[in-house]
This record gives sequence, C-alpha cells and structure tokens, in this order.
Amino acid sequence: MSRLNLWVVLMRLIAILAALPLIGSSYAQQFDVETVSLDPQRMDSYLIAEAQKLDREAAARIGSRAMIEARRDSLYREFMFMIGLDPLPPRTPLQLTTVHTVERKDYTVEVMYYQSLPGFYVTANLYKPKKGKGPFPAVVWGPGHSADLYGAKALRQNYAIPWVANGYICMEIDPIQVAEVFGIHRGTNSRGMWDWFARGYTPIGIEVWNAMRAVDYLLTRPDVDGKKLTVNGVSGGGHLSWMAGAADDRFAVVQPVAGTANILTHVKLDLERMHCDCAYFINTYRHDWPTLAALIAPRPFLMHNSTGDSYYPPEGYKSVLERTKEIYNWFGVPEKTGMFEVGGPHAYTPEECVKAVEWSNRWLLGKTGKIKEIPFEEVQYEQLGALGGMYGEHPQNINARIQELLIPMAKIETYSSPGQWQDKREEIMDRLHKVVFRNLPAKVNWTQVNQGEHGAVLLETEPGIQVGVISYVPESDGPKQKAILYIASEGDTEDMGIWNFMKAYPFPGYAGSRHMVFPRGLGRAIWEGNQKRKFERLSMLLGRTLDDMRLYDILCAVDYVAKLPSFDGTELTVAGKGAQGILGAYAALLDPRITRVILSNPTLTHQDGPYFLNVLRYTDIPQALALLAPRELAVLTHEYEDLGYTRDIYKLLGAEDRFRRAYTVPQVLNLKK
Repeated sequence: MSRLNLWVVLMRLIAILAALPLIGSSYAQQFDVETVSLDPQRMDSYLIAEAQKLDREAAARIGSRAMIEARRDSLYREFMFMIGLDPLPPRTPLQLTTVHTVERKDYTVEVMYYQSLPGFYVTANLYKPKKGKGPFPAVVWGPGHSADLYGAKALRQNYAIPWVANGYICMEIDPIQVAEVFGIHRGTNSRGMWDWFARGYTPIGIEVWNAMRAVDYLLTRPDVDGKKLTVNGVSGGGHLSWMAGAADDRFAVVQPVAGTANILTHVKLDLERMHCDCAYFINTYRHDWPTLAALIAPRPFLMHNSTGDSYYPPEGYKSVLERTKEIYNWFGVPEKTGMFEVGGPHAYTPEECVKAVEWSNRWLLGKTGKIKEIPFEEVQYEQLGALGGMYGEHPQNINARIQELLIPMAKIETYSSPGQWQDKREEIMDRLHKVVFRNLPAKVNWTQVNQGEHGAVLLETEPGIQVGVISYVPESDGPKQKAILYIASEGDTEDMGIWNFMKAYPFPGYAGSRHMVFPRGLGRAIWEGNQKRKFERLSMLLGRTLDDMRLYDILCAVDYVAKLPSFDGTELTVAGKGAQGILGAYAALLDPRITRVILSNPTLTHQDGPYFLNVLRYTDIPQALALLAPRELAVLTHEYEDLGYTRDIYKLLGAEDRFRRAYTVPQVLNLKK
C-alpha cells in the first residue's frame, strides 16, 4: 500500500472514531457549561438534604434536659440575635395614650396607642371585664395579618371576647403593615428587599418587641396580675406567640395558633411561598422550632392546629409536637404541653378559642371546668381605631422605616495609624468567620465529576451542586503560567467573559491561563423570579444565602485553578462585574492565594448585594475592599471615585499604588508594578 493510500485510510479511521459516541466514562458525558449551574432540581435536592441535616443538628443540640439547661443562655442569646433583639433596644417611655373607651354590657374596650420605640407607634385595644375584682390575669393577643383600615385588631375583635368574658384583660396589638400606621412585613416575600438578610432584619423582631413593651405597660396597671400572663394569637399572631414566648419569660403561658411547622417541612413543601417575613427568624445559628420549645419549657405550652391548614400542614406541626413532648418529659412536666387539633383550613375556630381560655385557666387559676360564654356584639371598626385608621392624620413616625433602624448598621470609621486599622481588620475578619460565613463548609472541598470540550469541566462543590468552569491554557505560554478567573454574572456566556471582557487588544495577549466559573444560579439563562425567591428564602432558613453559596462555588473554582499543573503559583487574579466582582473580593479575603482583584461596576453597599446574613452589622463594601490591602485592587469603572474610603486605607498602609483605576482587564494585567 502506498504512503498516500495509507494516509487516506488513517484519516478515514480517525473520522469514524471521532464520530462514535464516547462510552464507559463519566467524562464522556456532554454538558452545557453555560447553563449547568442553573439546574433547579439539583438545588431543590440540595436544600432538602441540608434541611434534613439541620433537623438532626438542631435536635442534637437540645438532646437532653442537661444539655438544654447548660446551653439555655447561649441558645437564648442566639435566638434574640436572630430576631434582631440582641442587644435589646432601650426601654424608652411608652407615651401611652388612651384615646377613648367603648362601653359594652359586660366589658369595656380601651382604644389606645403607645410608642415601643421613640416614633414607632403601636395601635391596640384593651378589653377589660366589668365584673370581678382585680387584679386580673391578662393575655397579649396577636390578631395576625387580616387587613382592615383600622388594623387587624378591629377585624379580629371577636377573639378577645372569650377571654374578657372569663375574667381576663385582653390586649390586642396590631402587627406591622396591617396596623393603622403603615410598615412593611413582606419585604422578601413580595418586594425583593434582600438587604433585610444583610441587615439581619426580620419584622418578627419589632413585633416581639411591641409585645414585650405591651407587657411593660400591663405591669404598670394595678388591675393586672403580672404573674398570670398569656401570649396567644393566630397565623402571624401564632408566629408572635412562639417567638415572644421564647423571648420573654414573663409570659407564664404560651399558645400559638396556626403557626407551627419545622424547617424541614418548610423546605420540602416550599411553605415560604405563602408566608410573610414575620414567619421566620434569620437563621444564622440554625435553630428550629423545637429549639424555641426548649426555651419556653417548662412553662405551660399548647399548640393549636388544623388538619387542613395548607400554611402549616400536619407533617410540619406533628414533628414539632413530638419533640416538644420529649422536651417536657425531660423536665418532668409532660402534662404542661400538648396540641389541640381541629379539622378545617388555616383559621382560629370557636373550639380553639374556648380551649385556649380553658388551658390558661388550668395553669394560671387552677380551674378545670368549662368556660363561660357571652354573646358577641361587634363594635364598629372605626370606633376601634386609635389614630384614625390608615388614612388618619398620624403623628410623625418611623414605622415605615423600622427595617432600617431596628438593627444599626456598622459605623465605617476612619483610622489614623496602621496599627488601629489592623486591630479593626482582625475584628471584622473574626465576625465574618464566626457570624456572617459561619455556615459555609469548613473546608474547600470539590470534586471534578465531568469534562467536556474546549477545557470545560464540571465541579461538584457541595453535595449535589454542580457548577461549570471553562479553562483556556495556551501551550505557547509555557508549562507554568499565571492565571485569571472571571466570575460569570446573570446572562453571561463564554464569549462575553473570557473572550470579550478579557480581550487583550490592543495590549499583548495575556501570558497566562484564562478561566471562567458559573456559580450556582448564574449562566446564559437565569432563574425566573419565583424560583429565585424560593431559593433565596429557603437558603436563609438554613443559615445561608444564595450569594454565600456562590462565594463558596468561587472558592472551589479558585482552588481548582490553583491546583492545575499549569499554574505557576505566583499570580492568581479574579475578576467580575457588579455583585459578582464583590464576591470575588470576598473570595480573596478568604483565600490568600488570590493576588489581585478586578472589579467592573461593583456594587457599593451590601444594601444592593451581594447579600450575606448580618454582614451590614459589621462592615460594608468600601471597608470590606480595604481589608484586601495591600493586595492589588483595580476598578474599571466610575465607581472607583466612590471608593475614597478604600483608597484612604490603602494610602494609610503605604500601598496607594496598589489600588488602581483602569479601563480594561488587559490594561490592568499590563500595568507595571
């Protein structure tokens, strides 16, 4: 056979082999590197597995009476931190005003308002029996989020009647947003206010504080027996009963209605889609509802639930009940807890109203008989308005801004010496590690699970989570090279990233390897709105955010690049746009192998992202970027002019030439040191 014929045969054989499907190896599986990180089924499975893990861990921390008693103080502080009440705000004068009193045959209604904080107005109705001698037992009652112009208290006045008919003073307090003075409690549910996570804010914090201040007021009244207080409420008032009961041991009896489910059920059934923000604490310390039961024990505690409640289905509340009973058994008071279950949907039935009064009677008054009932005569709603209803002329107030005020943001201070700055840097890094990023995996640990064409690989960063990475390692630049990693933003493609954003023209080509990572939820497509909201809110329930998960994906990609045989170990750059660039900066704070950070149109405050739990309590972006000094930091866009604080810290450390303004990535890479 001639050489020419042999060459033709070989070429045909190669073509045939190339056309055959690759088999027998996971690395033969083809994938779309630009969309693989968007798989919602993988994210769902991951969240459920993490919820199962949290379920086990939370139970283990309260695994005996001795463990609960030993940890009660720390569990309490963690819980109060997670609702934004550690430290507690100052107990300023309530300035309580009784506007008028409504007279009924068997009781009166005192229509009132008070300031739980200076300028935060709480509207309330206080029902008082006309018969009997005081001091009376009392109940703080949460009416939930049934809206009326005169507050939820006006719509739910019938729930106060069984209490006042049986010798209790009942104080109904309006929740935030459906009060007479407007506030917001659906920030992440419907308004995309993800900065609440960065602030560590949940509206249940101010609602618990309002209830605690209601107790402060009740204890000033000579007609109230301060040792015989109950907290009770439905739906949003059920959330309030749980959390105020855990926060304030002055409540001798705790009775949540239609407000109970463990975190695993919230995640498995995606209950978040139906819940406003006051349903949740910011779960930094990965607590669960049985943890709150441990804080309430051994005080009398009764849950009320409905078998047809789609908001709080049996799967969720029965799990909490089982563990709560176990806790009360350890304390030797099994009779002090239980559940009253009825049929029907999410509601507070007349049977539950009766049972609630009977339960408090049993433990506060030693009474076990059936309660007295009186006819309910509805009061006109406008008579129950303390400030003229939602359209009234309200005094100047802070109600609509409470999410910005309850938890102070960190003060970004200046420093006059490198030593002072270094002390502050160590303090911030400590808070980042111990609070903000406490639930990131302890070690960067990834697995390469697939390899595609043109340098594409698939990394498993957390169990079941797969992210795409593209690598271009030019052989002409030698066996050992510098490296740059570009972090994809929403809608990014390979062409928009390593082939466009980092295009060398007119500078010489970058002498090094180029890489691009697509963290979870980022790629050529994007998660649609409801899906993104679901993942964001459920992640918070697990003590995480999507952004800190993406940060971990980036750390895995950095580790992957750093361990490539082609990396020379001298210069590793990360680059990104917007919030993703700031994620790259935080990756550099957590991985010292990153020697340079390049930002394009970076966000300038964590109020705009990226969102990490509680980060604004300790720092904000200009200061966080300063923590990188003296490593090289370049900003490609006009935001450089807004980062004067960062520039000042670099100057303080004698590294002002390491904080640069440039216009393209290749320009940065070619700037002389």
